[in-house]
Amino acid sequence: MKVRLLLPITGLAIGSMLPRVLVVALFTCNTNAASLQPSETRQQWEDLEVITLDPQGNPAKTVYYSYDQLLTLPTVTVKTDRDPNTKTPATYAGIYLSDLFEVFGADASFDVIGTNSLDKYKQYYDRDYVARHRPILLLKFDGKAPDDWPQTEARNMLGPYCVVHESFSPSETIYGYVEEPRSPYAVVSLELTGFSQSLGRFTPKASGNDPEVVKGQKIAVGSCSACHNLRNVGGQMGTPWAVLAASAVTSKDNFRKKVIDPSSLHVMSNMASA
Repeated sequence: MKVRLLLPITGLAIGSMLPRVLVVALFTCNTNAASLQPSETRQQWEDLEVITLDPQGNPAKTVYYSYDQLLTLPTVTVKTDRDPNTKTPATYAGIYLSDLFEVFGADASFDVIGTNSLDKYKQYYDRDYVARHRPILLLKFDGKAPDDWPQTEARNMLGPYCVVHESFSPSETIYGYVEEPRSPYAVVSLELTGFSQSLGRFTPKASGNDPEVVKGQKIAVGSCSACHNLRNVGGQMGTPWAVLAASAVTSKDNFRKKVIDPSSLHVMSNMASA
């Protein structure tokens, strides 16, 4: 389970497994995705920033799509009996992340979409995850635009964008870790990147065939990378990856406590136990 502190809004948001959902309808429209003309500057607070990264993982191009433009795209409507952030029943309307690759004109080299939240939390969606779990960029919550969305249960801002799921069944269970849906809220921008420039950076350079190392890498990708960064990859909320790696070598007992029971080292820690 992930625990997040969203700044500047005070409070914690607790992620959870997605409850049962029902896909109601798919609404199509005549808009050609390629015909959307983005702006080079943000015009409204809810404009979606889209950053294209270069082969080194650095920003190469940034454009903005208005909320009204996104509403012209094909959307799916999904009902859930319990939204994981508000803990209430909800009806979602949004765009499949799989469709956004085409909307943003991404060629085959761009096979990962990253989300950036206000609190520097980050999630990555590779095409395998997208195909298995059908994540959706949320546009309407109970038929309402972001200005009228409810707050999370911890009174954090849910918008301007959020990622929800059509359905979710964990595909990984490793020791005490169970794969959770990647459902960030307060999303302000998306990144178009490649696997080698994002999740691939967490591939171990040595002992890559060791089953235990492979398990650790899967946990890192599914959970740790959302808060901890490896230079320009991963979230910016937690301790950098290089510092964690050094700690794992020089202070094994403390590192183990940090992963298994972080509050034993720091009472106010927002990091969830493994």
